[in-house]
Amino acid sequence: MARPKGSPNKLTADVKDKLQLVMDDVISSLNISTLTTDQKIKILQIGLQYLVPRLKHTSGERDITDYPLFMTDGEPIAINIHSRNEETGEFEVESRPLGK
Repeated sequence: MARPKGSPNKLTADVKDKLQLVMDDVISSLNISTLTTDQKIKILQIGLQYLVPRLKHTSGERDITDYPLFMTDGEPIAINIHSRNEETGEFEVESRPLGK
């Protein structure tokens, strides 16, 4: 019988708990003053992967203009077409009105 959706895997939880106990024991037994600078940096490098959340990659600036969801009568309706200029790398916007 399969476990219910969203419930934690018992084996994984047990392994994580045991691994946490081993890691706590190893870390508490380390004498930081006897480590070289390279060893200290390596410990920080490995430990920070689990402590600091990874950032998502973002590039360039984004259009954060708040556009209306619904158009009211009398407003012209247009489609903005964004294209990138191959030579300059800049984005160009062409506005095309929609006919009724």
